[in-house]
Amino acid sequence: MDAERDLVASLITLNQIADALNRASDLSSALSSALAKLVALMGLETGWIFLKDPTAKSQWAGRGYVLAAHHNLPPALALRRAAAWKGDCDCQELCNKGLLAAAYNEVRCSRLASGDDVDRRGLTVHASAPLRSGDQVLGILNVAARSWEAFSPEALALLTNVGSQMGIAVERWRLFHMLQEKRVGEQAALLELSNQLLSRPRLPDLMSYLVAEVRRLLQVDACALVMPAEEPGMLAYAAASGWRMDPVARRRRIPDDENNSASLAMRTQLPVVAEDIAEDPLAPYLPGWLRAEEFRGHAAMPLLVEGQAIGALVIDARRPRLFSEDELRFFRLMANQAAIAIERSRLVEEELKHQRLSHELALGKQIQRQMLPPSPPEAPGWDFAVHCEAARQVGGDFYDYFWLPGTPQRLGIVIGDVADKGVPAALFMAMSRSLIRSTAFSGRSPAAALVRTNELILKDSQTDLFLSAVYAILDLASGQVVYANAGHNRPVVWRDGRRRLVELDARGIVLGAFENIALEERRLRLAPGDFLLLYTDGITEASNAQGEFFGKERLYSVLSAGCYASAAEVSEAVLTACSRFAGGVEQSDDITLVVAMRRSGA
Repeated sequence: MDAERDLVASLITLNQIADALNRASDLSSALSSALAKLVALMGLETGWIFLKDPTAKSQWAGRGYVLAAHHNLPPALALRRAAAWKGDCDCQELCNKGLLAAAYNEVRCSRLASGDDVDRRGLTVHASAPLRSGDQVLGILNVAARSWEAFSPEALALLTNVGSQMGIAVERWRLFHMLQEKRVGEQAALLELSNQLLSRPRLPDLMSYLVAEVRRLLQVDACALVMPAEEPGMLAYAAASGWRMDPVARRRRIPDDENNSASLAMRTQLPVVAEDIAEDPLAPYLPGWLRAEEFRGHAAMPLLVEGQAIGALVIDARRPRLFSEDELRFFRLMANQAAIAIERSRLVEEELKHQRLSHELALGKQIQRQMLPPSPPEAPGWDFAVHCEAARQVGGDFYDYFWLPGTPQRLGIVIGDVADKGVPAALFMAMSRSLIRSTAFSGRSPAAALVRTNELILKDSQTDLFLSAVYAILDLASGQVVYANAGHNRPVVWRDGRRRLVELDARGIVLGAFENIALEERRLRLAPGDFLLLYTDGITEASNAQGEFFGKERLYSVLSAGCYASAAEVSEAVLTACSRFAGGVEQSDDITLVVAMRRSGA
């Protein structure tokens, strides 16, 4: 739950950063606000942002750069200190050489070198990420720390993501000023596109709006969004507008190779443009359904998120058309906004799916627990205890108690272990428990009941799952136990009078795997002070940090070491020893045990 809350908090903060960058009326304030939120999300204190500016000839803050935003600078980086700010720095040199492609976390800050440790507040290093829009680097995002350990892979990925958002915001603002002079109407439309994408959390709605709006803004005949298909090596149409035959409804697929523009744009992460696609050498090899659209002017733009192409936007005109640099620039900016919005929507959908799955699994766990007996039976002269703990929220272990008809008073005891975990095992466990119980009530002996259960499983089950089980009938008056073992861990009996442990070695095979099985049936008698233990391999196969198993020897040592007055004491001793041995290592298998003790004097 803590990890889920942290994920939700991070998503909320990232949304706030995106919103701040898209809605603020001033670029400097937008960058400052986003920087403050980022520094807080990363658990740091200080950060600053350089923007590239070819007109900046001063040596202050580095030639060709301006200091666009800063947050909580230490005294060593006070803006009035020439020793800190005059001249270039290492991160700018990396950027100028084209080496700052993603978050770079090995920069020992040259601007902090002039101050003492107190003035620096202990800061010595910083991670740098490019402010990127498409293939352009527009500036540098820096966050400072006391050591490189502060920059985990997850933190660097977050830094890269926010750097991309800031780069797009900077590019949008530069475009804003350009469009103020040339195309004010398009600039307003771009801002509206950005706001609309942010306001549409549902992915299908977002994608449908995107292709329709790109088509309208670029005044083309058709637009489509192409993304990787479920089938390996193929691309699928996720949304389309302006097509004569909707490729989404018809589930059109195209090969993910260099013979089509969408795939080529994704592979090269560069736009692919054709003035007249009909004259392209590959045109005769296009599928007939695509040639029937009669597209001519064509362009494909990759959708990039953290340096990875997640899809491509494709625009088409039904006449030859060479898209201008301004149109491609505008197209690229829309594609960048779309990529971030799609990825954010994907993350939100994945989180919602995870929450729904967690809720369903919690409900399944509750239902599964309700299927098992709520408490051990009570009978004069006897004491019972049970423990069942799934490795996941639901599991394949089970136990059962039931009173058998007739006299003398007899108690059926079952323990089982499905050879799997999670939801499939839980469903198979529910079926198996019901089958064993129904065959037991028919009056069959333990071996006959398990053999009949095997026949029913093979007849009705459509899976490859199987289970091991022990079924024992306990005569409460005499203490006699009749049991059969279908490939399960051997039960053990503590003989109190002899102070020794006996392993019950009846032969048998698992249920649900083979036809015509034969199971050995054996008998024994529990004297006063004796107890019977049934358990699953989650106990003996519990492992510690060194990869060692708890094993039968340790289990038998625990059972033989104590003088237990109740079944609950036996159960608690085994579980405590198992837990101490594991030493905090996560449980890898379901754990179940059943203890039946005949009280002394009974």
